[in-house]
Amino acid sequence: MKKTTPKKPTSLDFAILGLVSHQPLSGYGIRKIFETTEMGNFGTSPGTIYPALKRMQKLMLVENLTSKTDNKNKFHITIKGKELLQNWLVRPLEMIDVSRKREEIILRFAFMDKYSSQKQKLVFLESFHDLLTIYIKQLLDYHKAENLQMPLHGRLSFEHGIESYKATLKWCKKTLLVIKKMT
Repeated sequence: MKKTTPKKPTSLDFAILGLVSHQPLSGYGIRKIFETTEMGNFGTSPGTIYPALKRMQKLMLVENLTSKTDNKNKFHITIKGKELLQNWLVRPLEMIDVSRKREEIILRFAFMDKYSSQKQKLVFLESFHDLLTIYIKQLLDYHKAENLQMPLHGRLSFEHGIESYKATLKWCKKTLLVIKKMT
């Protein structure tokens, strides 16, 4: 059975694009970053990273070139890869992103330095703040209505989720202040 190349890039693809947009990296260098940072949430095994790099080469998002400084093969982002990354970074947030893709939102923000204006960063963060506020209220309303029916461990786990979203909201408020001071 022939494998088909996905039409839409994955979170792993965008993580790799973000990394190689800052500096060319070898496959091993990319793996090391994934293994030693929070980016490991998007995949750390050679069985995911190297096939992603091959797929991205086929899609002409990255190219593997020999470095003149150390004679090692390193992946570079292409113009097409830069355009795709930039469009992904400034894509408007939706509630599904907040409820199911919080790590991806933080990943997007992490790569905004190079490809987003201050205004785009502020719009992104303000949208994230507003959607988080709405989502936390929904979670609290559900908790208030259902907590007596929930099994103890289920309720405690649900409360952990609420606290986690509150911590993200706190970070978002602090980050907004930092970005606003820079404008």
